[in-house]
Amino acid sequence: MVGKRRKKALHKDFWQEIRKSRARFISIFCIVALGVAFFSGIQAASPDMRLSGDAYYNEASLMDLKVMATLGLTEDDVKAIQSIDGVESAEGAYSTDAICGENEKQKVLHIESMNQKVNQLTVTEGRLPEKSGECFLDSTFAANQGYEIGSTINMRQDGDSKLLLTETYTVVGLGKSPLYISFNRGNTTVGSGEVNGFAYVMPEDFDQEIFTQIYIRAHGTDQVLSYTDAYDNLIEKLQDKVEEIQEERCQIRYDEIVSEAQDKISDAEQELADGKKEADEKLADAKKKLDDGEKELADGKKQYEDGKKQLEDAKKEITDGRKQLADAKAQLADGREQLASAKAQLSDGQSQLSAAQAKLDDGWAQYNAGKKKYDAGKAKFDKAKQQIESGKKQIAAGRTKLEQKQKELTAGIAQVKDGQTAVDAQITQLESQIAQIQAGLEQLSGVEDQLAAAQQAYDQTSGAVQAAQEAVNSAQAAYDAAKQQVEAGELSEEELAGYEQALGEAQGQLETANGTLSQAQSALDACQQAVNQKAELQNNLSAAQGGLSQAQAKKTELAVTMQNLNAGQKTIDQNRAQLDSQEAKLSSGEKELAANEQTLTESKEKLDASLAQLQSGQVEIDANREKLQSGQAEIEANEAKLSSGEAEIAANEKKLADGEKEIAENEQKLKDSEQKLADAEKELKDGKKEYEDGRKEAEDEIRDGEQKISDAKEELNDLKEPEWIITDRNDLPEYSDYGDNADRIKNIGQVFPVIFFLVAALISLTTMTRMVEEQRTQIGTMKALGYKKLDIASKYLSYAFLATAGGSVTGILIGEKILPYIIIKAYGMMYHNVSNSLQIHYEWKYALTASVAALVCTVGATILSCRQALAEPPASLMRPPAPKEGRRILLERIPFLWKHLNFTWKSSLRNLFRYKKRLFMTIFGIAGSMALMLVGYGIQDSVSDIVNLQYANIQHYDGTIISDDDATEQEKKALTEELDKNEKLEHYTKIQLSKLTAPNGKSNLSIYVYVPENLDNFKKDVTLRNRKTKEEYELTDAGAAVSEKTAGLLELKVGDELTVKKDDREYQVKIAVITENYAGHYVYMTPNVYKETFGEDPDYADIVFAVRDEYKDQTESIGQKIMESPAVLSISYTASTMDMVNRMLSTLGIVIIVLIVSAGMLAFVVLYNLNNINIMERQRELATLKVLGFFDGEVSQYVLRENIILTIAGILFGAVFGILLHRYIIVTVEVDAVMFGRNIRPISFVYCAVITCIFSIIVNIFMHRKLKKIDMVESLKSVE
Repeated sequence: MVGKRRKKALHKDFWQEIRKSRARFISIFCIVALGVAFFSGIQAASPDMRLSGDAYYNEASLMDLKVMATLGLTEDDVKAIQSIDGVESAEGAYSTDAICGENEKQKVLHIESMNQKVNQLTVTEGRLPEKSGECFLDSTFAANQGYEIGSTINMRQDGDSKLLLTETYTVVGLGKSPLYISFNRGNTTVGSGEVNGFAYVMPEDFDQEIFTQIYIRAHGTDQVLSYTDAYDNLIEKLQDKVEEIQEERCQIRYDEIVSEAQDKISDAEQELADGKKEADEKLADAKKKLDDGEKELADGKKQYEDGKKQLEDAKKEITDGRKQLADAKAQLADGREQLASAKAQLSDGQSQLSAAQAKLDDGWAQYNAGKKKYDAGKAKFDKAKQQIESGKKQIAAGRTKLEQKQKELTAGIAQVKDGQTAVDAQITQLESQIAQIQAGLEQLSGVEDQLAAAQQAYDQTSGAVQAAQEAVNSAQAAYDAAKQQVEAGELSEEELAGYEQALGEAQGQLETANGTLSQAQSALDACQQAVNQKAELQNNLSAAQGGLSQAQAKKTELAVTMQNLNAGQKTIDQNRAQLDSQEAKLSSGEKELAANEQTLTESKEKLDASLAQLQSGQVEIDANREKLQSGQAEIEANEAKLSSGEAEIAANEKKLADGEKEIAENEQKLKDSEQKLADAEKELKDGKKEYEDGRKEAEDEIRDGEQKISDAKEELNDLKEPEWIITDRNDLPEYSDYGDNADRIKNIGQVFPVIFFLVAALISLTTMTRMVEEQRTQIGTMKALGYKKLDIASKYLSYAFLATAGGSVTGILIGEKILPYIIIKAYGMMYHNVSNSLQIHYEWKYALTASVAALVCTVGATILSCRQALAEPPASLMRPPAPKEGRRILLERIPFLWKHLNFTWKSSLRNLFRYKKRLFMTIFGIAGSMALMLVGYGIQDSVSDIVNLQYANIQHYDGTIISDDDATEQEKKALTEELDKNEKLEHYTKIQLSKLTAPNGKSNLSIYVYVPENLDNFKKDVTLRNRKTKEEYELTDAGAAVSEKTAGLLELKVGDELTVKKDDREYQVKIAVITENYAGHYVYMTPNVYKETFGEDPDYADIVFAVRDEYKDQTESIGQKIMESPAVLSISYTASTMDMVNRMLSTLGIVIIVLIVSAGMLAFVVLYNLNNINIMERQRELATLKVLGFFDGEVSQYVLRENIILTIAGILFGAVFGILLHRYIIVTVEVDAVMFGRNIRPISFVYCAVITCIFSIIVNIFMHRKLKKIDMVESLKSVE
């Protein structure tokens, strides 16, 4: 029954403890929840990313393999692949690249035929195409180019190969394709060299009998996860099976093409024979036509001579009519002379009028110049007037400002006087307190002697109690023996009563002795309490004396402040005098302004008078102009009469002309006949020539046909067997990058959350340890009452377990849902398709790991603390632990510094070093949080630096021209000449850029071998330098320059030999320098080093170019112009690469923000928890300060000053720890192809320090409120 009551009481005490220490319980709960959430959430994000990607790929039936062939693919190839074991579906498709838009808006679209089972499209608007002429358009491309549902899009196909039947389509749907999970659309050989979007059309829109590619879906991919070895092995096995039928299918395709070609050659030979026969027939017909033409020519010559004689007679009659017409024209000429004289007089009048108008125009010009001068003077006057007004306002503002300062100064003087009064009152109060304390100390003098006497009396009484106890034991033994004898019949009951009486007397003496011992104990306790009270009063006396010194110093400081305020009054008086002087200057300026205004008024009057004269002259000129116009009308009337006579003469002349025309026509007919005869002769001659040319042309065409047939036969003999190009998902734009990003998250999850969780676990451990130490008195009481050790420990173990388990469950529920969701949604900004297929699952492996680790830390620490406490006896536990022994700290050994510190600073510093465990844990908690935030900012700095460092500081060219291997030497030469003439290019450099491999253990590392033709231009294109020292290198014949990341992965240094594989053969090259590089693996060689290494001259097939600064915004249009050359296959733009890398890395920024926010939350909880513990442990000490008269603000400063010192120390240690942790993590999260920056920007240190300080200030505000609520009476009660 007693055990049940004890358990019930213990259970009740457990829940009361949680209610009383809610802040501690919640802090442990929050710290564990944060640690577990962050650890399990970040760890779970990587598999969730893969699951989400895999879910989308399965939902969209994304192809697993893609087969292309050099000679196309047939329906039989599709069936053959479909029959392979492990192939779920195989589907043929058509594709091509086309250009849409014009000039600057010209873009390249990749066009594919609609698929049935694979690569299912996601429709965001509209529908899928259902008939020819409809298309489904890339929604991103449509948004950028302004296309909508119903828009018409025109596509232009470059080259001779026209694969599309129609080039105009109607947009019926917008959306996404699983082939493009991000923004990158790949490269092409048309347009600018870069694909800008995609479109899907119906298969019947392609004018093609053979497929351009076959998409394959593997069986069982829904059972394995993308981006895993299981999936890679499955696809690799399937690819091997496809490659097994490759040779057979290629041979069949080769035989089909050869058979078709031979049939076409046979048809061409038959067509040539038919052409020969037809040419012979046409030549015979032409010969007959020539003979008929010669006969017709002889008849035409006879008719020409007869017409010539009739024409001579008609010419004689026309000559007589011409003579009569000449006389009439002479009379008209006289009239014309008279009219000309009148016109001359009219012209003189007009000249005079023009001169007068010109003079008037000069007057107007002078007037306008004067008006302009007046306007300028007026504007200058207005400006001066405005300046005067502005000066007045400034003086008024200055006076207002002086009055404000005067008010502030007056208020400051009053405030200082109030402060002096308050300080004087405080000094009086402190002197009174010191007197009271000294009186108390006098009353307690001699308590040490009383304590010694009481201790001696207690020891004597204790001996008496022990002797009485031994007497009771002896009497009890005698009574027990007598009782046995009575039972045996050896003694009587009366004799037993004697023993019982002796036992009762002995027990009475024992009770008396115990009473005496209790009184001695009370006296001893009273003496002990008096001694303790005396020690406290002595401490209070020291504190009060220190406060008195501080108040006197403050009084001196206020006196100095009063002197400064008096000096400020003098400065205000001087400024007021300066304003009076400036006001006097403005008065003289106003007088000068009035004089200028009078001058402007006089100028305005003169201008008005000139305007009146000019207007009067203009009226007179207009009247004369009307008179001249009247004379002009009279002349025009007479001229009309003359024109009538001329019209009559013209009519007669027309008749003669008609006669002459008829003669001319007949004469022309004769000439035409003559010409026709000449033409006929020429035509006959040409016919003969044409006949000869036709015969020759027919012979040439026959010869050309025979040559084409011969060439076709030769081409057929040279035809190579087709090859299949088999690729997997890794060749899709951005597919492998998504997997790399998942790996980055995984790498971050392997390091960052562990440190985060470690800080949280250590803080939780400290909290529970402090709780057990704080409640040692309760533990001693329960132990004295008879509670078992396990029962006592169960209270604290249950407390730790409940807080930790609750925090763990909350952390798992929230962390493994929210963090992966945020991260995947962040990546969804770039990988837009994937974010719509979120797959967020609980990863129990990480959840259990974090939960067990948290339980081990907190519960384990509780077990150790309880074990240590329960090992002590109850009496020891019920007494407070002996305070830490005070020792001199390091600063006390530096008198120069120590003497300049006041009492509160000295006390704060001593407290810090007195409790070293608290000092270490606080600094560690703040430093850990600061380091985690710094790592977050550092990763952001390192990631964001890549693009600028790689493409601005290291590689400086704007684009790379990929040449067509099939281009002729003449086409390549023409490209070079075109680049030489292009004035928008700064320069260009021919290079050899080869993708080779370098053995790296069991795997191979893909590297780019870069060989420039011109080393001087290479210095402009690429900067070789040391990342740490920034020393720049030259590319010399001493060896190759290898990128830093490459050398690190291969564990090579300067002077070592790099092994490179080319065409299954290994070559070695000496490393001359290791150069800074961030994206890709580059090996730079001079032409001589390349030749020495590979035994052959470089093939400068590619070209890098740099655009002039003023044309940087036209880089793509310049590239489009270059793409017109047949020698160019495609162009890769540096700007596009920068955009792609920026998009890829921008999503990591959201993850970094999550890290920073989480670390900031941890910093806040750590600071709050440790400060809360600090105040709880020192509650009695702080209450004593309040009793001594310290104000709430001063008590807060006493405690919070320690927090500030610890925060600053934590920030400094955290900065160092953060740098080391950042260096480790940045190397861990890198993928093979990328090297992140190694530096943290100085502003990131500032951000982290400021955030930590802000959290510290917020926590200090909470702690200040807590300090104000401390009950002095309760806190100072005896804990014994």
